[in-house]
Amino acid sequence: MSALKKQRLAAGDGEIEKRFAQGQRLQARDRFAEAEQRFRKVLALDPRHLGALTGLTQCLIAQKNQQEAIDTLDRAAADAPEGDEIWLFDLAGLCTTVKYLQQARTLYERALAIAPDMPSSLINLANVVEEQGDIQKAIDLLSRAIEIDPTSARAYGNLGKVLTATRLRDEALACYRRAIELNPNLSQTWTNLAALFEIMGRHREALPALQRALNLDPESDAARWNLARTLLTVGEIEAGWDMYGFGFSCGQRLPYRPFPGLIWEGQDLADKTIMVWREQGLGDDLIFSTCYTDLIARAGHVIIETERRLVSLYQRTWPQATVRAETWTSTGLENYGEVDFDYTAPAGLVAAQLRRKLTDFAAPRPTLRPDPARVAECRAWLDSLGPGPKIGISWTSGKIDDVRGRAYTKLADWKDLFAIGDAAIVNLQYTDVSEEAEALRREHGLTLHRMPGLDLRGDLEGVAALTACMDAVVAPASFPAVMTGALDRPCFHYTCKGWTMLGTDHLPWFPQMRCYLMNDAGAPSDFVKRIVTDLGAFLRA
Repeated sequence: MSALKKQRLAAGDGEIEKRFAQGQRLQARDRFAEAEQRFRKVLALDPRHLGALTGLTQCLIAQKNQQEAIDTLDRAAADAPEGDEIWLFDLAGLCTTVKYLQQARTLYERALAIAPDMPSSLINLANVVEEQGDIQKAIDLLSRAIEIDPTSARAYGNLGKVLTATRLRDEALACYRRAIELNPNLSQTWTNLAALFEIMGRHREALPALQRALNLDPESDAARWNLARTLLTVGEIEAGWDMYGFGFSCGQRLPYRPFPGLIWEGQDLADKTIMVWREQGLGDDLIFSTCYTDLIARAGHVIIETERRLVSLYQRTWPQATVRAETWTSTGLENYGEVDFDYTAPAGLVAAQLRRKLTDFAAPRPTLRPDPARVAECRAWLDSLGPGPKIGISWTSGKIDDVRGRAYTKLADWKDLFAIGDAAIVNLQYTDVSEEAEALRREHGLTLHRMPGLDLRGDLEGVAALTACMDAVVAPASFPAVMTGALDRPCFHYTCKGWTMLGTDHLPWFPQMRCYLMNDAGAPSDFVKRIVTDLGAFLRA
Protein backbone atom coordinates (compact mmCIF):
# COMPACT_ATOMS: atom_id res chain seq x y z
CA MET A 1 0.00 0.00 0.00
CA SER A 2 1.35 3.40 -0.98
CA ALA A 3 2.10 6.03 1.64
CA LEU A 4 -0.53 8.30 0.05
CA LYS A 5 -3.25 5.63 0.36
CA LYS A 6 -2.30 5.01 4.00
CA GLN A 7 -2.60 8.75 4.68
CA ARG A 8 -6.05 8.82 3.08
CA LEU A 9 -7.23 5.84 5.15
CA ALA A 10 -5.88 7.41 8.32
CA ALA A 11 -7.61 10.67 7.47
CA GLY A 12 -10.88 8.76 6.93
CA ASP A 13 -10.55 7.03 10.30
CA GLY A 14 -9.81 10.37 11.90
CA GLU A 15 -12.96 11.90 10.38
CA ILE A 16 -15.05 8.97 11.64
CA GLU A 17 -13.75 9.32 15.18
CA LYS A 18 -14.18 13.10 15.06
CA ARG A 19 -17.85 12.73 14.15
CA PHE A 20 -18.28 9.99 16.75
CA ALA A 21 -16.80 12.24 19.45
CA GLN A 22 -19.14 15.05 18.37
CA GLY A 23 -22.09 12.68 18.73
CA GLN A 24 -20.97 11.66 22.22
CA ARG A 25 -20.68 15.28 23.35
CA LEU A 26 -24.13 16.13 22.00
CA GLN A 27 -25.64 13.04 23.61
CA ALA A 28 -24.09 13.95 26.96
CA ARG A 29 -25.84 17.34 26.70
CA ASP A 30 -29.19 15.64 25.92
CA ARG A 31 -29.17 17.05 22.37
CA PHE A 32 -30.33 13.70 21.08
CA ALA A 33 -31.58 14.66 17.61
CA GLU A 34 -28.26 16.30 16.72
CA ALA A 35 -26.29 13.42 18.23
CA GLU A 36 -28.39 10.97 16.22
CA GLN A 37 -27.34 12.65 12.97
CA ARG A 38 -23.63 12.46 13.88
CA PHE A 39 -23.91 8.77 14.73
CA ARG A 40 -25.73 8.05 11.47
CA LYS A 41 -22.90 9.71 9.53
CA VAL A 42 -20.37 7.52 11.32
CA LEU A 43 -22.37 4.38 10.51
CA ALA A 44 -22.67 5.40 6.87
CA LEU A 45 -18.86 5.27 6.71
CA ASP A 46 -18.41 2.29 9.06
CA PRO A 47 -21.57 0.16 9.51
CA ARG A 48 -19.88 -1.90 12.23
CA HIS A 49 -18.84 0.99 14.45
CA LEU A 50 -20.19 -0.39 17.74
CA GLY A 51 -19.91 2.91 19.63
CA ALA A 52 -21.92 4.79 17.00
CA LEU A 53 -24.53 2.03 16.86
CA THR A 54 -24.81 2.18 20.65
CA GLY A 55 -25.13 5.95 20.63
CA LEU A 56 -27.71 5.92 17.84
CA THR A 57 -29.83 3.34 19.66
CA GLN A 58 -29.69 5.25 22.94
CA CYS A 59 -30.60 8.53 21.23
CA LEU A 60 -33.59 6.94 19.51
CA ILE A 61 -34.79 5.57 22.85
CA ALA A 62 -34.27 8.96 24.52
CA GLN A 63 -36.47 10.52 21.83
CA LYS A 64 -39.10 7.82 22.51
CA ASN A 65 -38.48 6.18 19.15
CA GLN A 66 -38.25 2.72 20.69
CA GLN A 67 -39.57 0.90 17.66
CA GLU A 68 -36.99 2.53 15.38
CA ALA A 69 -34.28 1.57 17.88
CA ILE A 70 -35.48 -2.04 17.82
CA ASP A 71 -35.63 -2.00 14.02
CA THR A 72 -32.07 -0.65 13.89
CA LEU A 73 -30.79 -3.46 16.10
CA ASP A 74 -32.81 -6.05 14.19
CA ARG A 75 -31.23 -4.91 10.91
CA ALA A 76 -27.76 -5.06 12.44
CA ALA A 77 -28.47 -8.56 13.73
CA ALA A 78 -29.83 -9.70 10.36
CA ASP A 79 -26.76 -8.31 8.56
CA ALA A 80 -24.28 -9.90 10.98
CA PRO A 81 -22.21 -12.60 9.27
CA GLU A 82 -22.84 -16.05 10.70
CA GLY A 83 -19.17 -16.90 11.08
CA ASP A 84 -18.16 -13.84 13.13
CA GLU A 85 -18.84 -14.74 16.74
CA ILE A 86 -16.97 -11.66 18.03
CA TRP A 87 -19.30 -9.24 16.22
CA LEU A 88 -22.33 -11.27 17.34
CA PHE A 89 -21.01 -11.10 20.91
CA ASP A 90 -20.47 -7.33 20.75
CA LEU A 91 -23.88 -6.74 19.19
CA ALA A 92 -25.51 -8.89 21.89
CA GLY A 93 -23.81 -6.75 24.52
CA LEU A 94 -25.32 -3.62 22.97
CA CYS A 95 -28.79 -5.20 22.96
CA THR A 96 -28.32 -6.07 26.64
CA THR A 97 -27.30 -2.49 27.43
CA VAL A 98 -30.56 -1.11 26.00
CA LYS A 99 -32.62 -3.97 27.52
CA TYR A 100 -33.54 -5.58 24.20
CA LEU A 101 -33.14 -8.92 25.88
CA GLN A 102 -34.76 -11.26 23.38
CA GLN A 103 -32.47 -10.13 20.57
CA ALA A 104 -29.49 -10.25 22.95
CA ARG A 105 -30.37 -13.85 23.80
CA THR A 106 -30.64 -14.79 20.13
CA LEU A 107 -27.27 -13.19 19.30
CA TYR A 108 -25.46 -14.88 22.18
CA GLU A 109 -26.97 -18.20 21.13
CA ARG A 110 -25.75 -17.60 17.56
CA ALA A 111 -22.27 -16.81 18.89
CA LEU A 112 -22.30 -20.01 20.95
CA ALA A 113 -23.38 -22.04 17.94
CA ILE A 114 -20.08 -20.98 16.36
CA ALA A 115 -17.93 -21.17 19.51
CA PRO A 116 -19.77 -23.35 22.05
CA ASP A 117 -16.93 -23.28 24.57
CA MET A 118 -16.66 -19.48 24.81
CA PRO A 119 -17.07 -18.77 28.59
CA SER A 120 -17.78 -15.04 28.14
CA SER A 121 -20.77 -15.83 25.88
CA LEU A 122 -22.07 -18.39 28.35
CA ILE A 123 -21.73 -15.96 31.25
CA ASN A 124 -23.37 -13.06 29.42
CA LEU A 125 -26.18 -15.25 28.11
CA ALA A 126 -26.76 -16.42 31.69
CA ASN A 127 -27.16 -12.78 32.76
CA VAL A 128 -29.75 -12.24 30.04
CA VAL A 129 -31.84 -15.33 30.76
CA GLU A 130 -31.75 -14.58 34.49
CA GLU A 131 -33.20 -11.14 33.80
CA GLN A 132 -35.87 -12.84 31.71
CA GLY A 133 -36.73 -14.98 34.74
CA ASP A 134 -35.24 -18.29 33.55
CA ILE A 135 -33.21 -18.98 36.69
CA GLN A 136 -32.52 -22.66 36.03
CA LYS A 137 -31.25 -21.91 32.52
CA ALA A 138 -28.90 -19.29 33.96
CA ILE A 139 -27.58 -21.78 36.51
CA ASP A 140 -26.99 -24.37 33.78
CA LEU A 141 -25.11 -21.87 31.58
CA LEU A 142 -22.87 -20.71 34.42
CA SER A 143 -22.20 -24.27 35.50
CA ARG A 144 -21.13 -25.02 31.92
CA ALA A 145 -18.83 -21.95 31.94
CA ILE A 146 -17.21 -23.20 35.16
CA GLU A 147 -16.83 -26.67 33.69
CA ILE A 148 -14.96 -25.17 30.72
CA ASP A 149 -12.92 -22.77 32.84
CA PRO A 150 -12.75 -23.77 36.53
CA THR A 151 -10.63 -20.69 37.26
CA SER A 152 -13.27 -18.17 36.09
CA ALA A 153 -13.91 -15.90 39.05
CA ARG A 154 -16.55 -14.06 37.02
CA ALA A 155 -18.51 -17.27 36.40
CA TYR A 156 -18.46 -18.19 40.09
CA GLY A 157 -19.41 -14.64 41.09
CA ASN A 158 -22.32 -14.53 38.66
CA LEU A 159 -23.50 -17.95 39.80
CA GLY A 160 -23.49 -16.61 43.35
CA LYS A 161 -25.66 -13.70 42.20
CA VAL A 162 -28.16 -16.01 40.50
CA LEU A 163 -28.33 -18.31 43.52
CA THR A 164 -28.89 -15.28 45.75
CA ALA A 165 -32.22 -14.83 43.97
CA THR A 166 -33.23 -18.29 45.23
CA ARG A 167 -33.24 -19.71 48.72
CA LEU A 168 -29.90 -21.46 48.15
CA ARG A 169 -28.10 -18.88 50.28
CA ASP A 170 -25.30 -21.15 51.53
CA GLU A 171 -24.53 -22.26 47.98
CA ALA A 172 -24.48 -18.63 46.85
CA LEU A 173 -22.08 -17.76 49.66
CA ALA A 174 -19.79 -20.64 48.66
CA CYS A 175 -19.72 -19.35 45.08
CA TYR A 176 -18.71 -15.88 46.21
CA ARG A 177 -16.00 -17.31 48.46
CA ARG A 178 -14.62 -19.31 45.54
CA ALA A 179 -14.75 -16.29 43.22
CA ILE A 180 -12.77 -14.26 45.75
CA GLU A 181 -10.21 -17.05 46.13
CA LEU A 182 -9.70 -17.02 42.37
CA ASN A 183 -9.61 -13.25 42.02
CA PRO A 184 -9.99 -11.02 45.08
CA ASN A 185 -9.76 -7.87 42.96
CA LEU A 186 -13.22 -7.83 41.40
CA SER A 187 -15.18 -5.02 43.05
CA GLN A 188 -18.55 -6.34 41.85
CA THR A 189 -18.02 -9.67 43.60
CA TRP A 190 -17.55 -7.93 46.93
CA THR A 191 -20.59 -5.73 46.29
CA ASN A 192 -22.74 -8.76 45.48
CA LEU A 193 -21.40 -10.62 48.52
CA ALA A 194 -22.50 -7.69 50.68
CA ALA A 195 -25.97 -7.86 49.10
CA LEU A 196 -26.18 -11.54 50.06
CA PHE A 197 -25.18 -10.74 53.65
CA GLU A 198 -27.94 -8.12 53.71
CA ILE A 199 -30.55 -10.66 52.57
CA MET A 200 -29.30 -13.09 55.20
CA GLY A 201 -29.60 -10.41 57.88
CA ARG A 202 -25.83 -10.36 58.45
CA HIS A 203 -25.53 -6.62 58.00
CA ARG A 204 -22.33 -6.11 60.01
CA GLU A 205 -20.55 -8.61 57.76
CA ALA A 206 -21.65 -6.61 54.74
CA LEU A 207 -19.69 -3.55 55.88
CA PRO A 208 -16.14 -4.89 55.31
CA ALA A 209 -17.23 -6.42 51.98
CA LEU A 210 -18.49 -3.04 50.80
CA GLN A 211 -15.36 -1.31 52.03
CA ARG A 212 -13.26 -3.80 50.07
CA ALA A 213 -15.38 -3.09 46.97
CA LEU A 214 -14.74 0.63 47.39
CA ASN A 215 -11.01 0.12 47.90
CA LEU A 216 -10.94 -1.66 44.54
CA ASP A 217 -13.22 0.83 42.80
CA PRO A 218 -13.24 4.11 44.74
CA GLU A 219 -15.53 5.75 42.17
CA SER A 220 -18.30 3.14 42.40
CA ASP A 221 -21.40 5.09 43.35
CA ALA A 222 -23.37 1.83 43.57
CA ALA A 223 -21.02 0.51 46.26
CA ARG A 224 -21.20 3.86 48.08
CA TRP A 225 -25.01 3.71 48.05
CA ASN A 226 -25.00 0.13 49.33
CA LEU A 227 -22.61 1.20 52.08
CA ALA A 228 -24.91 4.11 52.98
CA ARG A 229 -27.88 1.78 53.32
CA THR A 230 -25.92 -0.71 55.37
CA LEU A 231 -24.60 1.96 57.71
CA LEU A 232 -28.15 3.18 58.30
CA THR A 233 -29.32 -0.41 58.85
CA VAL A 234 -26.78 -1.05 61.61
CA GLY A 235 -27.47 2.28 63.30
CA GLU A 236 -24.50 4.34 62.14
CA ILE A 237 -27.02 6.96 61.17
CA GLU A 238 -24.97 10.09 60.56
CA ALA A 239 -22.37 8.25 58.49
CA GLY A 240 -25.13 6.61 56.45
CA TRP A 241 -26.97 9.86 55.81
CA ASP A 242 -23.74 11.53 54.72
CA MET A 243 -23.48 9.01 51.86
CA TYR A 244 -27.18 8.93 51.03
CA GLY A 245 -26.89 11.12 47.93
CA PHE A 246 -24.93 8.43 46.10
CA GLY A 247 -28.24 6.62 45.65
CA PHE A 248 -29.12 9.20 43.02
CA SER A 249 -25.79 9.25 41.24
CA CYS A 250 -25.86 5.45 40.83
CA GLY A 251 -29.46 5.42 39.60
CA GLN A 252 -30.96 3.49 42.54
CA ARG A 253 -32.90 6.50 43.87
CA LEU A 254 -35.27 8.19 41.45
CA PRO A 255 -36.12 10.58 39.97
CA TYR A 256 -32.71 11.99 39.19
CA ARG A 257 -33.18 15.76 39.26
CA PRO A 258 -29.85 17.59 39.40
CA PHE A 259 -29.96 21.18 40.66
CA PRO A 260 -26.33 22.41 40.60
CA GLY A 261 -25.63 24.83 43.43
CA LEU A 262 -29.19 24.69 44.80
CA ILE A 263 -29.20 21.47 46.89
CA TRP A 264 -29.95 22.17 50.54
CA GLU A 265 -27.22 20.94 52.87
CA GLY A 266 -28.48 22.34 56.16
CA GLN A 267 -28.16 26.08 55.46
CA ASP A 268 -30.33 28.55 57.39
CA LEU A 269 -33.79 28.68 55.81
CA ALA A 270 -35.33 31.42 57.95
CA ASP A 271 -36.10 33.75 55.04
CA LYS A 272 -35.70 31.26 52.22
CA THR A 273 -37.97 29.10 50.07
CA ILE A 274 -37.10 25.44 49.72
CA MET A 275 -38.66 23.03 47.22
CA VAL A 276 -38.67 19.40 48.37
CA TRP A 277 -39.53 16.63 45.95
CA ARG A 278 -40.69 13.05 46.14
CA GLU A 279 -38.25 10.22 45.56
CA GLN A 280 -38.86 6.52 44.96
CA GLY A 281 -42.34 5.16 45.61
CA LEU A 282 -45.31 6.31 47.63
CA GLY A 283 -44.11 4.47 50.75
CA ASP A 284 -40.81 6.31 50.93
CA ASP A 285 -42.60 9.58 50.26
CA LEU A 286 -44.91 9.07 53.24
CA ILE A 287 -41.99 8.08 55.47
CA PHE A 288 -40.02 11.22 54.65
CA SER A 289 -43.12 13.41 54.82
CA THR A 290 -42.92 13.01 58.60
CA CYS A 291 -40.14 15.62 58.40
CA TYR A 292 -42.22 18.27 56.65
CA THR A 293 -43.66 19.90 59.76
CA ASP A 294 -40.12 20.49 61.08
CA LEU A 295 -39.01 21.79 57.70
CA ILE A 296 -41.94 24.24 57.54
CA ALA A 297 -41.01 25.54 61.00
CA ARG A 298 -37.47 26.26 59.81
CA ALA A 299 -38.15 27.77 56.40
CA GLY A 300 -39.61 30.99 55.14
CA HIS A 301 -41.72 28.90 52.77
CA VAL A 302 -41.83 25.27 51.67
CA ILE A 303 -42.89 23.95 48.27
CA ILE A 304 -43.71 20.23 48.23
CA GLU A 305 -43.73 18.38 44.92
CA THR A 306 -45.34 14.97 45.28
CA GLU A 307 -47.17 12.32 43.31
CA ARG A 308 -50.43 13.80 41.99
CA ARG A 309 -52.58 11.33 43.96
CA LEU A 310 -51.19 12.73 47.23
CA VAL A 311 -51.45 16.47 46.45
CA SER A 312 -54.82 17.18 48.07
CA LEU A 313 -54.02 15.03 51.13
CA TYR A 314 -50.69 16.82 51.65
CA GLN A 315 -52.20 20.27 51.08
CA ARG A 316 -54.83 19.63 53.76
CA THR A 317 -52.15 18.36 56.16
CA TRP A 318 -49.69 21.21 55.55
CA PRO A 319 -51.79 24.25 54.55
CA GLN A 320 -48.82 26.59 55.14
CA ALA A 321 -46.92 24.96 52.28
CA THR A 322 -47.44 25.06 48.55
CA VAL A 323 -48.17 21.50 47.39
CA ARG A 324 -48.12 20.65 43.71
CA ALA A 325 -47.84 17.67 41.42
CA GLU A 326 -44.29 16.56 40.79
CA THR A 327 -42.30 17.01 37.61
CA TRP A 328 -39.08 15.30 36.63
CA THR A 329 -37.54 18.57 35.51
CA SER A 330 -34.45 20.27 36.92
CA THR A 331 -32.07 23.11 36.24
CA GLY A 332 -29.33 20.55 35.67
CA LEU A 333 -31.37 19.07 32.86
CA GLU A 334 -32.10 22.58 31.54
CA ASN A 335 -35.85 21.97 31.48
CA TYR A 336 -37.11 23.39 34.78
CA GLY A 337 -38.14 26.87 33.68
CA GLU A 338 -38.27 29.75 36.14
CA VAL A 339 -36.74 28.82 39.49
CA ASP A 340 -39.16 29.78 42.31
CA PHE A 341 -37.06 28.69 45.30
CA ASP A 342 -33.70 29.33 46.95
CA TYR A 343 -32.86 25.72 47.82
CA THR A 344 -34.14 22.29 46.89
CA ALA A 345 -33.69 18.67 47.98
CA PRO A 346 -35.21 15.24 47.50
CA ALA A 347 -37.25 14.23 50.52
CA GLY A 348 -34.63 11.75 51.74
CA LEU A 349 -31.95 14.44 51.92
CA VAL A 350 -34.31 16.52 54.05
CA ALA A 351 -34.51 13.56 56.42
CA ALA A 352 -30.72 13.28 56.27
CA GLN A 353 -30.52 16.80 57.72
CA LEU A 354 -33.40 16.66 60.20
CA ARG A 355 -33.19 13.06 61.49
CA ARG A 356 -29.48 12.59 62.11
CA LYS A 357 -29.94 10.76 65.39
CA LEU A 358 -32.72 8.84 67.10
CA THR A 359 -33.45 11.65 69.55
CA ASP A 360 -34.47 13.79 66.56
CA PHE A 361 -37.63 11.65 66.38
CA ALA A 362 -38.75 12.54 69.91
CA ALA A 363 -40.92 15.58 69.13
CA PRO A 364 -44.66 14.95 68.53
CA ARG A 365 -45.63 15.23 64.89
CA PRO A 366 -48.91 15.99 63.16
CA THR A 367 -50.44 13.12 61.21
CA LEU A 368 -52.00 13.10 57.77
CA ARG A 369 -55.46 14.65 57.69
CA PRO A 370 -57.90 12.68 55.55
CA ASP A 371 -60.96 14.29 53.97
CA PRO A 372 -63.73 14.36 56.65
CA ALA A 373 -66.44 13.74 54.05
CA ARG A 374 -64.66 10.65 52.75
CA VAL A 375 -64.12 9.43 56.32
CA ALA A 376 -67.85 9.71 56.95
CA GLU A 377 -68.57 7.64 53.82
CA CYS A 378 -66.17 4.94 54.96
CA ARG A 379 -67.59 4.84 58.47
CA ALA A 380 -71.09 4.45 57.11
CA TRP A 381 -70.03 1.44 55.05
CA LEU A 382 -68.04 -0.09 57.91
CA ASP A 383 -71.02 0.29 60.25
CA SER A 384 -73.00 -1.88 57.83
CA LEU A 385 -70.58 -4.72 58.54
CA GLY A 386 -71.63 -4.95 62.18
CA PRO A 387 -70.54 -3.52 65.53
CA GLY A 388 -67.28 -5.43 65.94
CA PRO A 389 -63.76 -4.05 65.42
CA LYS A 390 -62.54 -3.41 61.91
CA ILE A 391 -59.13 -4.84 61.00
CA GLY A 392 -57.50 -3.76 57.76
CA ILE A 393 -55.20 -6.18 55.98
CA SER A 394 -52.56 -6.10 53.27
CA TRP A 395 -50.31 -9.08 52.64
CA THR A 396 -48.33 -8.72 49.42
CA SER A 397 -46.80 -6.27 46.98
CA GLY A 398 -47.12 -5.38 43.32
CA LYS A 399 -43.47 -6.37 42.83
CA ILE A 400 -42.58 -9.89 43.90
CA ASP A 401 -39.49 -11.96 43.12
CA ASP A 402 -37.63 -14.74 44.93
CA VAL A 403 -35.80 -12.23 47.12
CA ARG A 404 -38.69 -9.88 47.87
CA GLY A 405 -41.16 -12.74 48.15
CA ARG A 406 -39.75 -13.83 51.50
CA ALA A 407 -41.14 -10.63 53.07
CA TYR A 408 -44.76 -11.27 52.02
CA THR A 409 -47.50 -13.80 52.68
CA LYS A 410 -50.67 -15.28 51.19
CA LEU A 411 -54.14 -14.24 52.28
CA ALA A 412 -54.85 -17.80 53.43
CA ASP A 413 -51.93 -17.55 55.89
CA TRP A 414 -54.13 -15.15 57.87
CA LYS A 415 -57.25 -17.29 58.28
CA ASP A 416 -56.84 -17.22 62.09
CA LEU A 417 -57.12 -13.44 61.96
CA PHE A 418 -60.73 -13.87 60.82
CA ALA A 419 -61.47 -15.78 64.04
CA ILE A 420 -60.83 -12.79 66.31
CA GLY A 421 -64.15 -12.19 68.06
CA ASP A 422 -66.69 -10.43 65.89
CA ALA A 423 -64.07 -8.52 63.89
CA ALA A 424 -64.60 -7.65 60.24
CA ILE A 425 -61.48 -8.04 58.09
CA VAL A 426 -61.27 -5.25 55.51
CA ASN A 427 -59.15 -5.33 52.37
CA LEU A 428 -56.45 -2.66 52.00
CA GLN A 429 -54.47 -4.63 49.41
CA TYR A 430 -54.19 -2.57 46.22
CA THR A 431 -53.45 -5.47 43.84
CA ASP A 432 -56.14 -7.74 42.38
CA VAL A 433 -57.26 -9.94 45.28
CA SER A 434 -60.28 -11.57 43.63
CA GLU A 435 -58.77 -15.02 43.23
CA GLU A 436 -57.37 -15.25 46.77
CA ALA A 437 -60.53 -13.80 48.32
CA GLU A 438 -62.73 -16.28 46.49
CA ALA A 439 -60.47 -19.20 47.48
CA LEU A 440 -60.66 -18.06 51.11
CA ARG A 441 -64.46 -18.00 50.95
CA ARG A 442 -64.71 -21.32 49.14
CA GLU A 443 -62.20 -23.30 51.21
CA HIS A 444 -62.64 -21.72 54.66
CA GLY A 445 -65.99 -19.93 54.57
CA LEU A 446 -64.33 -16.60 55.38
CA THR A 447 -65.16 -13.19 53.93
CA LEU A 448 -62.67 -10.47 53.06
CA HIS A 449 -64.70 -7.26 53.00
CA ARG A 450 -64.00 -4.93 50.09
CA MET A 451 -65.42 -1.41 50.02
CA PRO A 452 -67.58 -1.05 46.91
CA GLY A 453 -66.35 1.48 44.35
CA LEU A 454 -63.05 2.27 46.07
CA ASP A 455 -59.96 2.15 43.86
CA LEU A 456 -57.22 1.22 46.32
CA ARG A 457 -54.50 2.07 43.82
CA GLY A 458 -55.76 5.28 42.25
CA ASP A 459 -57.90 6.94 44.95
CA LEU A 460 -55.46 7.69 47.75
CA GLU A 461 -57.86 10.10 49.43
CA GLY A 462 -60.27 7.19 49.74
CA VAL A 463 -57.49 4.89 50.95
CA ALA A 464 -56.49 7.41 53.64
CA ALA A 465 -60.11 7.80 54.76
CA LEU A 466 -60.73 4.04 54.97
CA THR A 467 -57.43 3.39 56.74
CA ALA A 468 -58.16 6.14 59.27
CA CYS A 469 -61.31 4.23 60.27
CA MET A 470 -59.49 0.98 61.07
CA ASP A 471 -59.15 -0.19 64.66
CA ALA A 472 -55.92 -1.90 63.59
CA VAL A 473 -54.08 -2.87 60.41
CA VAL A 474 -51.91 -5.88 59.58
CA ALA A 475 -49.47 -5.26 56.75
CA PRO A 476 -46.01 -6.15 55.36
CA ALA A 477 -43.46 -3.70 53.94
CA SER A 478 -45.84 -1.98 51.54
CA PHE A 479 -47.76 1.23 51.00
CA PRO A 480 -50.76 0.29 53.24
CA ALA A 481 -48.45 -0.13 56.24
CA VAL A 482 -46.84 3.26 55.71
CA MET A 483 -50.19 4.95 55.14
CA THR A 484 -51.39 3.46 58.43
CA GLY A 485 -48.31 4.78 60.20
CA ALA A 486 -48.66 8.24 58.65
CA LEU A 487 -52.26 8.37 59.92
CA ASP A 488 -51.06 7.27 63.38
CA ARG A 489 -53.33 4.24 63.42
CA PRO A 490 -52.28 1.00 65.15
CA CYS A 491 -50.32 -1.17 62.72
CA PHE A 492 -49.00 -4.70 63.21
CA HIS A 493 -46.20 -4.67 60.67
CA TYR A 494 -44.10 -7.65 59.65
CA THR A 495 -40.90 -6.98 57.76
CA CYS A 496 -37.24 -7.81 57.30
CA LYS A 497 -34.73 -5.55 58.97
CA GLY A 498 -34.07 -2.58 56.71
CA TRP A 499 -32.30 0.74 56.56
CA THR A 500 -35.36 2.83 57.43
CA MET A 501 -35.28 1.23 60.89
CA LEU A 502 -31.99 3.06 61.52
CA GLY A 503 -30.48 0.29 63.63
CA THR A 504 -33.55 -0.27 65.82
CA ASP A 505 -36.15 -3.05 65.87
CA HIS A 506 -38.94 -0.67 64.83
CA LEU A 507 -39.64 2.26 62.49
CA PRO A 508 -38.78 5.46 64.38
CA TRP A 509 -40.84 7.45 61.87
CA PHE A 510 -44.05 5.80 63.17
CA PRO A 511 -44.03 5.28 66.96
CA GLN A 512 -47.51 3.69 66.95
CA MET A 513 -46.35 0.85 64.71
CA ARG A 514 -45.48 -2.58 66.15
CA CYS A 515 -42.82 -4.35 64.06
CA TYR A 516 -42.32 -8.10 63.80
CA LEU A 517 -38.94 -8.91 62.29
CA MET A 518 -38.73 -11.81 59.87
CA ASN A 519 -35.58 -13.83 59.30
CA ASP A 520 -34.37 -15.24 56.01
CA ALA A 521 -35.10 -18.85 56.90
CA GLY A 522 -38.37 -18.27 58.71
CA ALA A 523 -41.83 -19.41 57.62
CA PRO A 524 -44.99 -17.25 57.80
CA SER A 525 -46.34 -19.36 60.65
CA ASP A 526 -43.44 -18.15 62.81
CA PHE A 527 -44.86 -14.62 63.08
CA VAL A 528 -48.50 -14.90 61.95
CA LYS A 529 -49.53 -16.62 65.19
CA ARG A 530 -47.73 -13.97 67.26
CA ILE A 531 -49.39 -11.12 65.42
CA VAL A 532 -52.86 -12.66 65.67
CA THR A 533 -52.39 -13.28 69.40
CA ASP A 534 -51.04 -9.77 70.05
CA LEU A 535 -53.71 -8.09 67.95
CA GLY A 536 -56.47 -9.96 69.76
CA ALA A 537 -55.06 -8.85 73.11
CA PHE A 538 -54.77 -5.27 71.85
CA LEU A 539 -58.44 -5.17 70.82
CA ARG A 540 -59.56 -6.61 74.15
CA ALA A 541 -57.53 -4.11 76.18
